[in-house]
Amino acid sequence: MGTLRDLQFALQLKIEELRQRDTLIDELELELDAKDDLIRRLQGELDRMRVTLSTPGSSAAGCLALRNSSQRVKRRAVMAEPTGWVDKQVPPQPTLTSHSKSPESQELIRGALQENSLTKHLERGQILALVDCMHPNTVSQGSCVIREGDNTSLAYVIEEGKIEETKAGHKLQTLEAGRLVGEIALLHSHTCSTTLTAVINCKLWVIDRQSFQSIMLTSGHRRISQALDLLRSVPFFRSLAEDALMKASDALEECRYSEGDYIIRHGSPADAFFVVSQGQVKVTERRSVSEEPMCLSTLGRGDWFGERALRGKEIKEEGRNEEEEVDEEKVKEEKDVEEEEKKE
Repeated sequence: MGTLRDLQFALQLKIEELRQRDTLIDELELELDAKDDLIRRLQGELDRMRVTLSTPGSSAAGCLALRNSSQRVKRRAVMAEPTGWVDKQVPPQPTLTSHSKSPESQELIRGALQENSLTKHLERGQILALVDCMHPNTVSQGSCVIREGDNTSLAYVIEEGKIEETKAGHKLQTLEAGRLVGEIALLHSHTCSTTLTAVINCKLWVIDRQSFQSIMLTSGHRRISQALDLLRSVPFFRSLAEDALMKASDALEECRYSEGDYIIRHGSPADAFFVVSQGQVKVTERRSVSEEPMCLSTLGRGDWFGERALRGKEIKEEGRNEEEEVDEEKVKEEKDVEEEEKKE
């Protein structure tokens, strides 16, 4: 059993350890505040450049919707630091090098990108482009991947091995295969706040900021151009000036529907104008409860519907819920009976 002096010494060591942890927590809180500020600045840059990314999903038809409503779906986006590209100019063509990968490596990189908070909302084409241009790198045990205080432009996906993350000599966590690390460097030039060291020999896949920005800007420009082309094909928008068309294209939201889904139902309030961007949309009408819906027309890419919603008017495209129709039939029958009784 230790003496009182030994216990006092152990207590002092414990107090010092707790003090160091408190200091580390304070530093991490400051770092978190700095990252929040960075996110706010990037969001402002994002809004200015209007480079939007929609959530991927399978569907039989895709429509761009312009809503006559003050409440719009929140659109997620990622934007990099300014590159000098103006909306109406064609961005410089990126020179991206493709690097061959095994199907297993491709799947691992895709999974890492889709699980990371920064890249998980990218669309499928953007994910595939990022996977394609990533190049391999190996790091030996004990080597630094990222050093605290350095300014880097690279992000990494761990395929094999383990990486230890430390700050001021204190271990924060151990990162294993299937993780994307250093992703903030893809958005903006910044000073690394932690050190990443290989615990064992590691195999990594690397992407640089310039390649990431090129993919994001090119896909954003393509989406804006496609939206403008679709709007120009609609007579309702042909008389609008170019600036008004740009604002309308920015207000468009991508909506995806599976085969058999209703876009507009008869009797429902209409608050959106739709342009078909892919797939087909069937317009049907049900003239009575007992009859099957009758197809009036089939709309394809470039076709539109719902233009009266932009003027604050409702439209009705397809049969209502059968229970609603049955109720209306009953009301009509009751009115007919009342009229007959009055006549008698």
